[in-house]
Amino acid sequence: MNMQVTYDATTEDIVASVTANASASRPWLRWTIVGLWLALAAACLAAGSVMFAIAAVCFGFVQVVNITAGGKRMGQKVAPRYVGPTVVTLTEDALELKTPALDRRIPWTSVSKVAHNPVAWTVLARKAGAAPLSATVLKAPFTEAQRAEVDRFLAGLPKVGHKGQVPVGAR
Repeated sequence: MNMQVTYDATTEDIVASVTANASASRPWLRWTIVGLWLALAAACLAAGSVMFAIAAVCFGFVQVVNITAGGKRMGQKVAPRYVGPTVVTLTEDALELKTPALDRRIPWTSVSKVAHNPVAWTVLARKAGAAPLSATVLKAPFTEAQRAEVDRFLAGLPKVGHKGQVPVGAR
């Protein structure tokens, strides 16, 4: 694989990607929280405490909304690193990402996880003795054929977890 794509990333693009990753990372968490609060509400109703049941439902709703808001806050926090004119270079050896605030090279051998969502690929790398690295690469600037090639390449990386990946044939 050898391709280079240039695009102008916006804050909204980066926030959407981070929010999608946060939502996709633990979808069971929302349902567990809802289930626990509903079970508490049912127990309160069975005990005859309507006000506590209503409070339990409200607290459950607030916690689920807070999960989404947390993803958006995290996106706002990381967006300045990725916003602006961006050059992504993908080779057999590494991912290179250049923005006005970031110049990052991640060798494929150090990649530990790739998070896929409809907006972007997020590549996470860990190297012994070094701080973890991440790179968010927007999908929209890539052609459909380029996206398929990148997906095939990422799926072929050894020992890499792929969260949220859509099988290439399912598109």
